[in-house]
Amino acid sequence: MGKTNKKEELNIPVMILCIVGVVLVVFGFLLLKTENFKLNIISTEGTVTGVQIKKTADGVIESRTVNLSYIANNGNYNATINNYPNDIVIGDKMTLYYDFLSPSSVGNKRSGYIGYLAVIIGAIFTLKTGPRFVRIIKDNYLS
Repeated sequence: MGKTNKKEELNIPVMILCIVGVVLVVFGFLLLKTENFKLNIISTEGTVTGVQIKKTADGVIESRTVNLSYIANNGNYNATINNYPNDIVIGDKMTLYYDFLSPSSVGNKRSGYIGYLAVIIGAIFTLKTGPRFVRIIKDNYLS
């Protein structure tokens, strides 16, 4: 007697988790691409060395560009932050976050880890539910 393959039943939660996993992976890679794979998580203190203010014709502040100096990985670095939202003057201190592999990559906000988390969680969902999702589609819609 021949062995019969058990048909995979339609399972909506498995299908949804697989689709969510794929979306998270794509979303995570898009976040990583926009962050240029920077993982700005280590903090240091920066000192403002210059401020350039751009104003409109009406005298309204349009943007601030802040020049900073900071120490990271036992080296001295300079950075520029564009479109800084707050009033700031030369000599002020601010917390900066840098990438330990590239200390010249600096920002005034932590960033980068959300993309990595999305890729990891999405990959787990996709790898866990993907094979069942393929069998469900094959058994219910392609045969």
